[in-house]
Amino acid sequence: MIKAAKLTTLASSIVLLGLSVSSITASAAELSGDITFASDYAFRGISQTEEAPALQGGLSLTDESGFYVSVWGSNVDFLAEGTLELDVMLGWSGAINDDWSTDVGIMRYGYPNTATPGSNFWEVYGSLSYKDLTFGLAYSDDYYLNSGDFFYLYANYSYALMENLSLDLHVGQNEYDDSSASYLDWSVGVSTEVMGAGLSLAYVDTDVDGSYLADSRVVFSISKSF
Repeated sequence: MIKAAKLTTLASSIVLLGLSVSSITASAAELSGDITFASDYAFRGISQTEEAPALQGGLSLTDESGFYVSVWGSNVDFLAEGTLELDVMLGWSGAINDDWSTDVGIMRYGYPNTATPGSNFWEVYGSLSYKDLTFGLAYSDDYYLNSGDFFYLYANYSYALMENLSLDLHVGQNEYDDSSASYLDWSVGVSTEVMGAGLSLAYVDTDVDGSYLADSRVVFSISKSF
């Protein structure tokens, strides 16, 4: 089992490595970002905003070697106190060949406005993509308010229906130590780009019973990258 202290040590090591690479090739680093308005913040099938709208945004600094550092934030409404999620990621992504690519890293989910113990947690992640098909795995040993192992195994597929219109499919298994808490989430959506803005409409659902935050819903989002 990877303990929290080990995750913290791993995070520190990756940060130091990333900073070293970035300092060598700082002139080649590229800064990018995005801002998104969504009708609901659905994270792994469960609403983080009481099914209310969310304003989200992120910034990424990417080195030509493939290392990146990212920050991402959103309003939330599921904490005893606090209304902000602020995440930090550090990882590496790159092409293996013309068809295959990979992305690995570590992420800290943070909720700076809450004092609830166990709210903030680390997660390591990795994915392997073949063209428009992606398989991914994430792991945490202190997932939100849980002390046991947590795994998230997922698959995404994007299919071009026509020029500038894609069908987006997702399925994910949320696996807890306590198998009674484990659940499946999935979504089916379409996405396009209009006047430089990304538009998406998705049906989101889970197999969780008895929670309106995990029931089926339609989520609309509009985003702009820069």
